[in-house]
Amino acid sequence: MRIFDYYETGDGVKVTHSDVTVDDNVLVFFDKGDRHLEVTLPEGRIVENNGFDDRVAATFLVSTVRGMKSIMEYARHGGVGNAWAV
Repeated sequence: MRIFDYYETGDGVKVTHSDVTVDDNVLVFFDKGDRHLEVTLPEGRIVENNGFDDRVAATFLVSTVRGMKSIMEYARHGGVGNAWAV
């Protein structure tokens, strides 16, 4: 699985995503220090949360689902830099 940078929030949460898996899913990762959260797309479900409180996790989930179309496209084309060049 390849991992691509997506963006970093103002408070330092790094957001990355995988390429498209064999079962047509993309994993989106939120990391800050030792805290880690994963969301699977297109299902839009938190599959792992280590350290983020429920309110923050819900915010990450909503932003991921709202950006699903773009994230899935970026994952198909090798990350945001390559998707914009297509």
